[in-house]
Amino acid sequence: MSLKKLVNKTIPYLEPYDTCKKAVEIMTAFKVSNLAVANSADKMYIGLISEDDIVDFAPKMPIMETNCLKRLSVSEDKHILEVLDIVSSMRISLLPVVDAKGKYIGALTYKNIIERMAEETSASIKGGIIEIETDTKNFSPALITGISENNSLKVMSLLTRPKDIETMRAIIKLNGQDTTSVIQGLERHGYNVKNVYQGDSKYSEMLEERYNALLSYMNV
Repeated sequence: MSLKKLVNKTIPYLEPYDTCKKAVEIMTAFKVSNLAVANSADKMYIGLISEDDIVDFAPKMPIMETNCLKRLSVSEDKHILEVLDIVSSMRISLLPVVDAKGKYIGALTYKNIIERMAEETSASIKGGIIEIETDTKNFSPALITGISENNSLKVMSLLTRPKDIETMRAIIKLNGQDTTSVIQGLERHGYNVKNVYQGDSKYSEMLEERYNALLSYMNV
């Protein structure tokens, strides 16, 4: 899916000589801690401002005079995982999206990203969740899929993250609640089953927990 379809255009952007007070008021109203700054005439993107950076400036100080703008943005042709990596590493709540000419289109927010990742990882599909750990050399997505299908279940999503150089962790989302036979099959092949969840709400909770912990973008 194009990022353009996910862009939030309801959050106002700041103009260069808007005041710090106005910036904080908009951030408070829209529950974000960052805002884009762009020229009103041509919508050319200038930079991203953070509430933490301007909180100590005088309320009437123009944003441009704070020298706190960061040239941080993403083009509309990027994938959502790349966006998540930027947002996580930079610890921002809002990421400006620009077109090929550098014009401001809108922004991606925390909510946009979580909702999109929930779709990408089949969070809304009813089914069981299995968290596993195994030696990196032993890890095989094909084997996990085969074990599941041999027990009349399908893998809806598989999220992975190295624990260290020798150990791999993964979260398996299945399309059925009865995961007993799949668990047994995984254990027979040397996979250590760490946790099992049957409630769908747990999956969404895990997604947000991993996002908030600022883990790598493959461990949402």
